[in-house]
Amino acid sequence: MLHLGSVYLIARDMGKAIDFYEKLLEMKVSVKRYDRWAQFDFEGKCLALFNETFDEKLISKNKELEKHYNKAYIKYYCENMIKHGNSTVLNFWVEDLRKEYERLKLLNIGKLSEIMYINISSPYYMFVVSDPDGNTIEITGRYTE
Repeated sequence: MLHLGSVYLIARDMGKAIDFYEKLLEMKVSVKRYDRWAQFDFEGKCLALFNETFDEKLISKNKELEKHYNKAYIKYYCENMIKHGNSTVLNFWVEDLRKEYERLKLLNIGKLSEIMYINISSPYYMFVVSDPDGNTIEITGRYTE
């Protein structure tokens, strides 16, 4: 049986990503490991950010690589290009969708959709905000028109 360790997003600019998620989640980073990893812990779950450029910079220096990585990792890293944005959807639920929409609108932290209505298996309202790397964050919750 597999156990979930974390869900993490690959960030191009760690500073921008941390700023965005601290504002979105209304919390500070719980754990930060160098400029490579940042983690938000809440309710027994973890959302994390991985800075892809950290490894790129270290590998390109070509000094003491064996101290940090094995040959398999370096080969994998060099052969697999990272694709950014919209490959993962993070879904959050809030008590008051309209209030959260207005909060994020005032923060102006990313592209914000209109509030949308969907009724396939059950009706719900939601809106989408994009993070600095183009990842989709879907926010649902109670809403009355």
